Amino acid sequence: MFGYIICNQKGLSEEEMARYKAFYCGLCRSLKKEFGQLERFTLNFDMTFLVLFLAALYEPEEEKSDFRCVCHPFHKRQQLKTVFSDYAADMTIALSYFKCKDNWEDDHKYTSRVYGELLKKSYDTVRERYPRQCSAIEESLSALSRLEKQPEAMVDEAVNLSGRMLMEVFVYKEDFWSESLRHFGYELGRFIYLMDAAIDYEDDKKTGNYNPILKMESTPEKIEPMLDMIIGNAAAIFEQLPIVQDEHLIRNILYGGVWQKYNAKIHGKEKSHG
Repeated sequence: MFGYIICNQKGLSEEEMARYKAFYCGLCRSLKKEFGQLERFTLNFDMTFLVLFLAALYEPEEEKSDFRCVCHPFHKRQQLKTVFSDYAADMTIALSYFKCKDNWEDDHKYTSRVYGELLKKSYDTVRERYPRQCSAIEESLSALSRLEKQPEAMVDEAVNLSGRMLMEVFVYKEDFWSESLRHFGYELGRFIYLMDAAIDYEDDKKTGNYNPILKMESTPEKIEPMLDMIIGNAAAIFEQLPIVQDEHLIRNILYGGVWQKYNAKIHGKEKSHG
């Protein structure tokens, strides 16, 4: 995945950091349980945020346990799982499968093609479970691929398609909160798309790959207010939800963590936002 929806460790207590890592390990264990060892390579913090966010809103039963990890053999690890861990594992497979396809089409990365083919069976399983979410991902990415090949296409359309892709991922089920979650996922998807363009700006400038910032004849620095506005929209929706559990941890991510890669790449240092 993209790796932008992450926490800022400096702003978290030891307890919060331990809880964050436990959600991450819980997602990893769900990937192994549902799909196998190979699929654990799709593990990412973006989908850890999905688990954290949905669990904070719905407050489902939590399952905590210690375990031994082959990647960290000398110390026991703790996993924290909810019903959303398995759901996020499914969404991780779906998004990773299409990320591999995108990498192959854009950069002809052979490893992405091979890994995508290996994920195909797992993705088919996920699609049977969650046709609404997977249809949204497929349709949005297909439209985005066509649009990026059209010289006259408007950049706003591309940004919005990325939002439409992620909006359904945040809706686990249709209920009282589904529309708020759609709006939140929509803004987060738009932010990720533009953030990815900002990080890849120099590389895309050299290779000639499609980049919405280049299309706008702008620069990563000049679109910073736009990024700030979009993530601000997402944060405003979060603030309206009755979230108490992990409230500070989610704020840490939305107000600071999401900017870490941008600040390191563009500014070469940390910079406050919001």
